[in-house]
Amino acid sequence: MPDVSFVLPLVLQSALLPFAVALVLLVAGRRRFGAAAPVVAAAAGFLASYFATLHAQWSPLPKVALDWVPLIVVAGAVAALVTENIRHAPARRLARLTVSLAAAALVVWPALQSLGAPKAALATLAIGVLVAAAWTLKAHAAARRPTPPLMLAVVAGGAGLTLMLDSSQSIGQLNGGLASVLAACLAFNVPRVRAAFSPAAAGLAVLMLGVLLANAHLYAGFSLGYVALLVAAVVADPLLSAFRRARPEGSDAAGWATAAVLTAIPVVVTIGLAVKAAQDSGGY
Repeated sequence: MPDVSFVLPLVLQSALLPFAVALVLLVAGRRRFGAAAPVVAAAAGFLASYFATLHAQWSPLPKVALDWVPLIVVAGAVAALVTENIRHAPARRLARLTVSLAAAALVVWPALQSLGAPKAALATLAIGVLVAAAWTLKAHAAARRPTPPLMLAVVAGGAGLTLMLDSSQSIGQLNGGLASVLAACLAFNVPRVRAAFSPAAAGLAVLMLGVLLANAHLYAGFSLGYVALLVAAVVADPLLSAFRRARPEGSDAAGWATAAVLTAIPVVVTIGLAVKAAQDSGGY
């Protein structure tokens, strides 16, 4: 039987607390924040999980990469709201790329000495471009379909479990917190799915997920193969939709099911590989 003294704090910090904070803000802040409510709720719920998990290690003057995460979340929330209000699509895509590159630079900066300038620049570019591309796909999906919060929650939750098994308990917990705030958005969304989870909220969620996975790979030895599988899971739903332009009547349920399966497969494979690696090393 799992040790309750170990499991209970994990559940409180990574599930109950972020879910409760996000849900309260979604309900109470709907009138005050309007369309920005899901962004505010997601950021606040995630930060609640972050400080519950890392309050003892966090430094207001960043010393390690994870110290930058609260700043990235706050600035990212503001930037996502501003970006998604830009009317012209090319300018909006450029803004997404700029924000993503800035977040990537903050993640990579502490590793500059060990990586060297060329590798650090390449890592920043790769992370920024991938996050911006996934942001664009998910923002486009959020304006049209109810699937983004569910699919992103599946990926974040799977990433959290994989990290707990493989690389980093703290980053795994933060991914769990992200999955919980997305679950709150989904729970609040049930009567009015499309109105509650906006493109800005999707953008912020993708940005946070990208920052966490980048931290995990650069500083906790999280396999690049695992990252690639999780990226595939993130883009599965919007890419499927792009190939399904003409949908016959009654195909929505089938589309949801297919998207869910295509998202879940790489997540399950990632968890399975982590479990196998842990068993092979005698740690599970």
